Amino acid sequence: MSLPNIENDFKLPELDSNETPSKPKSVRLGTPRGRVTESNARLLAFIGMFPGVDSEALSILNRSQPSRISTGGELMTVRGTEQYLRKLYNLDSLAKFRDAVSGVTSYGLTKLGVAYAREFDYDLTHEASLDGISLERLKHYRMIAHVAAQFASPEGFFEESLGVEPVELEQLVSEHEMRAAFTPVQRKLSENKKQGKSNDYGKLRVELLQRAFKEAQDGRIALSDLLQAHPVLYTIGYPRREGSKLKYVHQPDLVINLDKDRKQKAQNLLVEVELNKKSWEAYDSILATLKAELEKPYVYARAVYFTIGSGVETLLRKVDAAGDYGLFSSGKLTVLPICNRDGDPLRRNNRVRVQTR
Repeated sequence: MSLPNIENDFKLPELDSNETPSKPKSVRLGTPRGRVTESNARLLAFIGMFPGVDSEALSILNRSQPSRISTGGELMTVRGTEQYLRKLYNLDSLAKFRDAVSGVTSYGLTKLGVAYAREFDYDLTHEASLDGISLERLKHYRMIAHVAAQFASPEGFFEESLGVEPVELEQLVSEHEMRAAFTPVQRKLSENKKQGKSNDYGKLRVELLQRAFKEAQDGRIALSDLLQAHPVLYTIGYPRREGSKLKYVHQPDLVINLDKDRKQKAQNLLVEVELNKKSWEAYDSILATLKAELEKPYVYARAVYFTIGSGVETLLRKVDAAGDYGLFSSGKLTVLPICNRDGDPLRRNNRVRVQTR
């Protein structure tokens, strides 16, 4: 059974354009000297989604409020954000770790911080802790958080380069959320193997896609809700076959869900944050997998790599040309530099530049 032709077979009901998402309620917690407000609850929610985030990334999530000395409306300064973070830390909402080499402080949530964020209607079902992350992994998490914050920033960092306007926090799909959906399936496949049954995730994913699109065709689910109903589909996988380059499991670093108004093809953006080059063989397998995935946009429409320096892009372009994948020429794959809040590309041998004004 093949997957449906989404170009021609789908005629779904129009979404109600009058529906508007509910805004987080205004709740004050604690004493007048130390309380959690709506703006710093947003910081707490983001930290719960992306543990390891630093103050620069958090500074671009909110605009400043009007005051006696300012009209407001600009992005929060790093220094102003750090003041909020100190307050939240003193309220036992945050855990933090300072890297003695880079000098950068990373933040995570405490259980109390999770509770405070939930008071403002942030879900945080898949929140993760800073505790136990290796130093090497922490740097990667920090850069993923940095890129995620730029997608959510009201400044619109990627409106020109990717055509993506600022997104809501719930449109950011973290590695932790994808892993939470995949882990039960992985356990089931391991059990299947013990029982002599198929443990092929790629085969399972094809079957799940078929079932999910049948639900959409029958009107039992809106196509815009497909990935909310079946979040394991964020994890790519292709059936194991002799000689196939396609990866049987591949989980992105980050996904930007742009399917709110989806009628046919997926609009979602697959994001990889690549700090170090992989081998030619590894990229050949990844690009072959991306070509197969993006040719039939049931889950993803495009992919973007964020990198430091030119080495990763140079190698990706060579592998793309050698494999005749056409990902760059088709516009389905883009490579962008990781930039600081002022738009300057980060340099490999420098620490993240934090500016205060």
